[in-house]
Amino acid sequence: MFVGNKDGKVSFFRNEGDINSPIWVQITDFYNSIDVGLESAPVFADIDADSDLDLFVGKEDGTLSFYRNDGTKETPSWYLVSENYDSIDVGAKSIPTFVDIDADGDFDLFLGEEYGNVNFYRNTGNDTLPQWDPITAYYNSIDVGRRSSPVFADIDDDSDFDLFIGQDEGQVFFYKNDGTIYLPDWRLLNESYLFVDLGSYSRPALVDIDSDDDADLFVGEYDGNIGFYQNQATVPIPSWSMITENYFAIHADNYSAPTFADIDGDGDPDLFIGRKDGTIDFYENIGTAESAFWNLIPGEYDFLDVGTYVSPTFVDIDGDFDLDMFVGQIYGKIYFYRNDGTYQLPSWPLVSDNFESIDVGWYSVPTFGDMDSDGDYDLLVGNEEGRISFYQNEGTAQAFSFLFNTDSFDSIDVGKRSSPVLCDFDLDNDLDLFVGESKGGLHYYKNLTLNSIRGKVTDQTTPLENAVVYLSGDKEDSTFTDSSGNYAFVGLPLGNYCVFRDPATFQYCFSPLDSDTFEINFVGFTHVDEFSEQNIPQHFRLFPNYPNPFNPVTNITYFLPADAEIKLIIYNLKGEKVKELTHGFQTRGWRKVIWDGKNSQGKKVSSGIYFCKLQANQGCEIIRMVLLK
Repeated sequence: MFVGNKDGKVSFFRNEGDINSPIWVQITDFYNSIDVGLESAPVFADIDADSDLDLFVGKEDGTLSFYRNDGTKETPSWYLVSENYDSIDVGAKSIPTFVDIDADGDFDLFLGEEYGNVNFYRNTGNDTLPQWDPITAYYNSIDVGRRSSPVFADIDDDSDFDLFIGQDEGQVFFYKNDGTIYLPDWRLLNESYLFVDLGSYSRPALVDIDSDDDADLFVGEYDGNIGFYQNQATVPIPSWSMITENYFAIHADNYSAPTFADIDGDGDPDLFIGRKDGTIDFYENIGTAESAFWNLIPGEYDFLDVGTYVSPTFVDIDGDFDLDMFVGQIYGKIYFYRNDGTYQLPSWPLVSDNFESIDVGWYSVPTFGDMDSDGDYDLLVGNEEGRISFYQNEGTAQAFSFLFNTDSFDSIDVGKRSSPVLCDFDLDNDLDLFVGESKGGLHYYKNLTLNSIRGKVTDQTTPLENAVVYLSGDKEDSTFTDSSGNYAFVGLPLGNYCVFRDPATFQYCFSPLDSDTFEINFVGFTHVDEFSEQNIPQHFRLFPNYPNPFNPVTNITYFLPADAEIKLIIYNLKGEKVKELTHGFQTRGWRKVIWDGKNSQGKKVSSGIYFCKLQANQGCEIIRMVLLK
């Protein structure tokens, strides 16, 4: 994949996956040292019929640069033929595409441009030596607003090309070809093809509002309404359908920033809406986890005094089993209100109006997640400039200590007013990222990192400090255990790995199919799959199963920090329930369940990917398991 940008360069992303499941890895943001000034728009076409692709780049001034491929199909070599190809000039922001629109065996040329029209140049030459005849600057009288970006595809499989045109507001216009391959006849079918208009200043929130084991989408926006998009697909592939643009007739005047949290400990999510005037509206869910019903509690959060453009979020930052509150605001700082009450009845003293001295400039939007899989919450903060700042928690789950890492997390730039939210959207045991922005777009960043390989080294009863653990495979590394005997390899790319203390004694090797977190423990120099009570986690947790991949049985371990009603269920890739492993009340502590690879009818299931979901009062967690036969 090749992507132009506003700086005039071209980024190259190589597909490290396959044709059905692509995984894009950026190779360079300056491909072949191409720089056309501003607003590069690359497209490839075999313009001289020599069986390799040539490169054309649209640009800010409305002209085209032409790079001929003097290499091969497999190993291109680019030669700049012209910076003003055939003297074509569409005024500003040319966006080219090639298609044989009249079925005469050669490419014709269409160009989008700044003012939303489409220019058509017919090829009156041939497939080896094109000659461009300018037919019209207003093809089919098309006007999509600004920054037209045309592309052709036979979307309905009727052997002729249909036309799609993007534009600067993110809409896609769909023109169906009702003519023939020789003489197209265009009919506008849709001005918002596969497009959800989120308004402007989109503020996403993700929550399983109907308790069907997938994430539903709520979007606040500039006018103060909240859009609700229900996920009607199965685990783990989403399919959102718009239910309403004005959820429960909730209106927050200008600007709404929704977030969800079970603030009263009754097992269903409650709704908080940050407002432009600096207040927070609180809607208690007096329905159920499966069917929410909202009751506005007036004045419940009027004690806040944080400025304007409030962006609240909730997290248990001090490991005391209740939710604390953090609030972003217009001046780029973060207010911290610690919950000194309980999980069911919060009390909110203001601890800091300048949390950790964080200042992102303007319009701070905080979100928390365990980014490095070390058992504590890290912090991402959106801002006015459209980038995201990352603060890594170098403390613990009980005593945080945030260290500034970068103000350009993963080089993400969504334009203006970034609004990040973290969620394990694809149920692969790591956090994915959604980002709203000023024009109403919603950007999705899938986490393609193997979070960690971690574990513990003991001599049966006592943790071993400074014990060396080795990593081999796609990355060679070693580390030493801490005073509690814990070790971790964090931030590993997808690949093949082995972890061991002595390769002659024991190695645990695996090849992940997708993102995962593995926990491998050692007794001395050998492996053990039991978890020690000396390393009790501070939060509700479902651990990665062992072994994984497995055949025919696997161990599933979880920890309950308090007595709870729980359900442990296996699902297949389609989201269908395979087997309920356990259901009922359990006391605080460790639990281990063995799954024998059979469904609820006692029949062996086929090889593939399965999901194990643990549902309890404290929330739910999901792990991915691979059965190989």
